[in-house]
Amino acid sequence: MPLRDSQLRTIHMHLCVPVVMAMLLAACGPAEERPGPAGDVISEDATGDSASDGAPQDSERSTARLQHVELGTFDSSAAGLTDPIAFDLPVGVTAMVIRVEGDPAGHYIIAALERDAGFSLIPKAWLAQTPLPDACVGPCANRIAAQPGAAAFLFPNTPLVDLRPGKHSLKIFAFDAARKPMKTSVSVSLDWVRPKDPPNGWRLPINICFTSAMGWTKATGPQQPRLTAALATAKKLFGQAGITLAPIRWFDVSKSGQYIATRTGPTSDLMKLFKSGAGLPIGVNVFLTERIIKKGALPGANVALGLAGGVPGVPNSVGHARDGVVLSLHIPTGQEDVLGYTLAHELGHYLGLFHSSEAKGASGGGAHDTLPDTAEHDQHNLMYWSVTSSATQLSHEQRQVLRRSPWLIAN
Repeated sequence: MPLRDSQLRTIHMHLCVPVVMAMLLAACGPAEERPGPAGDVISEDATGDSASDGAPQDSERSTARLQHVELGTFDSSAAGLTDPIAFDLPVGVTAMVIRVEGDPAGHYIIAALERDAGFSLIPKAWLAQTPLPDACVGPCANRIAAQPGAAAFLFPNTPLVDLRPGKHSLKIFAFDAARKPMKTSVSVSLDWVRPKDPPNGWRLPINICFTSAMGWTKATGPQQPRLTAALATAKKLFGQAGITLAPIRWFDVSKSGQYIATRTGPTSDLMKLFKSGAGLPIGVNVFLTERIIKKGALPGANVALGLAGGVPGVPNSVGHARDGVVLSLHIPTGQEDVLGYTLAHELGHYLGLFHSSEAKGASGGGAHDTLPDTAEHDQHNLMYWSVTSSATQLSHEQRQVLRRSPWLIAN
């Protein structure tokens, strides 16, 4: 696809399909400001030993707001389906993330999610309506996307559905890279989020992970004007939701992650890069690479500027095969620097936001998000598939989705 002079088409793959079928196209705009004194910045080594005592500890994650519940291990049949998995949703829970973890070669999605009143958050017949189990968009008001190895699903991610206390029944569908049902075992757990309105807003810990791309390391990267400007842009955009990116911590990780040439499968460059974040403190790992290659694409469209490990990513997890987001430091010839917008866009995905509108012809066929206050094909929305320098807006409902994330800590 040719590039317009004023717009870079960037490929964002959210790792939710087995054969790179749901690559989502996006382009991003320039950073707009530079940060002041970096009082929330912490320098740490790759083992997570802090050079400052400012890093958030697990005890800071309010147990009054967040509760993790293990449901157990369940087998899928030859048809790829588990038996119904029952759980009781307690009073006061306003959001939850369903986690599914299994064979790294498997892909996992929710086949059905119902509650005792007969209401379906995920209709049990949706898989029968499509040959592609990669994502439920049309039949599901609450959009979900399959993910390999370890999957996470946020409810609600739209005001069109709500959570109510009571008995629920869940089924998981497992399939392989050829989209064939997979007989396997999966562990299933829940993260329950209860409402809490901190007077000073929320913060999201960020781990900046250097691969030595562009010669940047934890010793030199924090002083790079391009990086400080990108962080300032991302902070400004997330500030709309009352979320501060803090603390920001710096790490050196494996230099083998400088170039990402393979992105699917447990032994791919991308999965190895995500795993290199093992041992870091809890925070969203942001990996900086030299270049992310898209094989088979035309010259000029064969690089990606950003990738997210999931929509959403598995909460409060580091060092597994899809934990974090990846940014390319490569700037294609003649294009503006979009690092800050790419960072904010990918963090939005990682906390649970889908594209507000997809590109026509891409996976989803130009589908629009189920959030009612995002206008179709609004290029001013940060989560539009093709982000430009004017893509600075998050709708009210998008901000609500971000604030439901189990990643957030009260200021």
